[in-house]
Amino acid sequence: MADDTEILPDWVRGTPNYRTRAYVVMGVGLAYLLFVLVTTAMFIVVARNKRSGLEKRSAKLVLFQALGCYLVGVDGLVTAALNNWACFGKLWLFNVGFVMSLAAMSARAFHLFVVYRVHELASRLSSKVPGAIAASGNSIQSQQLGGGDGDGDGESDGSASSAAHQLIDSAGMIKPGRLGSAISRSNPHERIRLEQRLRKYRRLLRFTTDRVLLVYLGLLLLFAIALTLVINATDKQFALRPVNIVCEFMWGFIPCLAIIVVYLFVVFPVILWRVWRNNDAYGIRNDLIVCDTVGILVMITTLVWVLRLHETQQIWPGLSFIWVYALFIHISSVLVPLVHSINHMRRANDDSAASDAAIPASASAPVALFLATQQRPRPAGVSRRRAEFNGMLDSASDYHKFRQFAASCFCSELTSFIEEYQVLKSLVLVLLDHQIAKSGNSPHAKSLGFSALDSAGEKQDSGGAGLRPNRLSQSIAESILSQDMVAFAESFQRTGVTVSILDTVNDKYPGTNPEELVFPKQLAAKVLAIHSEFVDPASLTSVNASPHVVRKISARIDSGYYHVSIFDDIKDEVLLMLYSDVYTRYIAKK
Repeated sequence: MADDTEILPDWVRGTPNYRTRAYVVMGVGLAYLLFVLVTTAMFIVVARNKRSGLEKRSAKLVLFQALGCYLVGVDGLVTAALNNWACFGKLWLFNVGFVMSLAAMSARAFHLFVVYRVHELASRLSSKVPGAIAASGNSIQSQQLGGGDGDGDGESDGSASSAAHQLIDSAGMIKPGRLGSAISRSNPHERIRLEQRLRKYRRLLRFTTDRVLLVYLGLLLLFAIALTLVINATDKQFALRPVNIVCEFMWGFIPCLAIIVVYLFVVFPVILWRVWRNNDAYGIRNDLIVCDTVGILVMITTLVWVLRLHETQQIWPGLSFIWVYALFIHISSVLVPLVHSINHMRRANDDSAASDAAIPASASAPVALFLATQQRPRPAGVSRRRAEFNGMLDSASDYHKFRQFAASCFCSELTSFIEEYQVLKSLVLVLLDHQIAKSGNSPHAKSLGFSALDSAGEKQDSGGAGLRPNRLSQSIAESILSQDMVAFAESFQRTGVTVSILDTVNDKYPGTNPEELVFPKQLAAKVLAIHSEFVDPASLTSVNASPHVVRKISARIDSGYYHVSIFDDIKDEVLLMLYSDVYTRYIAKK
């Protein structure tokens, strides 16, 4: 690069043209400073709200990127105002600013890409019902109970007995893996491949934490500082003393320019190729497109301006165009997400305040909560959206699209929990039917519960508190194996996901005693599995429910009392999170 040393007379320091340009650019610089400070501060504050979704963009990385962009912008604006100023100052702001902004952008892209892949693969593997929670009985029967050749036994006659054998092991316990996704039933090799990919991306999760990525950014920043110091020491034009204000040959910029070329022409295109087909809920694809496109255009324009337009360079310096790059990146990565998040929180707050799914700080029993919230007045628009949300959960095609979008929002654990809850509900109904048939009680008995029907009509000991797998009744297992398992598929259609297990049983058997409705022993392992996977805060797939709900469920698990309403409070919270957060984003994106 080269600057023509001959200054045009009308643009030398002290002339009206020079002063006018300096004052105008200084005003723009002050407005730019306020813009960056206000938007960045608001971004950090709003990111503390979990409903904003900004915390999933990693506010620390965005802050690091915003600082780098601001240094680049200041370099461009000061150059535009003064044209010739300290060469070492131009170099420091250029090198440090570009390395910080480009490295932070790549770190954010890597983080979002890996986390999205984990959620997307986990969602595909955990889908209990192909396409919808409330799928058709034939689909569930063929893909989960009787169909497919994934058992390795070489045959499947589709009979009820064969389906039951696939569902329950030799000890009479529900097989945790037998209610897996349609992928596992129809194509076990595909499931193995997906599990291998999921393990690979989960191993990469350790490199996506803020701490690791900030170490990566810190190392690159140290490299940029060391590189700049070397240039200061070896090139007299960029020496700290004496200070040069006219840079005749800008060779000191070439090392950092090479880094910029690598990012814009290699790193970002490769990342874009990998994330192009992703459901981009957090805008990293748009950020990469803006960064790459604007960066290439600004780089080409600056080089042509400095190397070819010598006289024009004295009127308006070419290096000033890097401010355009900084401004566009800040708008794309900070301002646009901030505005979207504020609008989203406003819609979510409006819906939550009026939604019939709102959960108070001290959640009551599911039935009482349902009756109380039904009487709460709510706007027609909110009621309509809630009805559309409930309808979407029961629509095969709509729910399939929604659960994909939920994975892109890093919320696959929410849909997975709801599907597990529905499977648990269906198993309860099936086992209840078979226990009633075995005991010979009327379906409308006044006092009906699993505790009263345990082990071929024998009263459960220990007061019903302690349903453990080692207390399984083999006679009940045999009775289940001899029954028609089509009821399992049909049970998916009996109640929607918003209806609790307790309400479902009460609706089917009006005379039941709610206090005696505890999970049968065959489902004890599944209850524990759901707790460890979705409720336990230490789990990678925890749904992040409120602490008091987690403590309440954990206390029941520890006591061994598995009432059928044990997961109802957390189910309501998950539905609220899906509706007020994910679904609000979903309909806004549509």
